[in-house]
Amino acid sequence: MAKKLNMVFTRGESGTKTISLAEPKDDITASEVKGVMQNIVDKDVFQFENGSPIDGIKRAYIRETIITELPEA
Repeated sequence: MAKKLNMVFTRGESGTKTISLAEPKDDITASEVKGVMQNIVDKDVFQFENGSPIDGIKRAYIRETIITELPEA
């Protein structure tokens, strides 16, 4: 099963921006993620050519995906 941590940020008039990280540690906490997200907002880490910069935190979640390989025919 593949896991991804999805961090969703607000971007003013431009809507939202999601940053995904593969294979987060199993014991990651909401407060750890929120702290990292707040650092990203505070330090204005990302630049975008079009639209507003990241200006707030919307939500964070972990998505788990089951991958089933199909057998060769």
